[in-house]
Amino acid sequence: MANIAKWNIRLRHEWLQSPLKKKRIKKSEKVRIGLFDAEQRKIAKTDASADKAQG
Repeated sequence: MANIAKWNIRLRHEWLQSPLKKKRIKKSEKVRIGLFDAEQRKIAKTDASADKAQG
């Protein structure tokens, strides 16, 4: 039973078709590759658009 093709099971089962969880990255690595700054810009953009919608 160990030689079952896992990708076939993944395609057949609806709940397995969804993507896996994202890889967790430490804050220092995010800063190094620029992801931390990108997340901060994204948060600022969503806050600004929420403020415009309210006021």
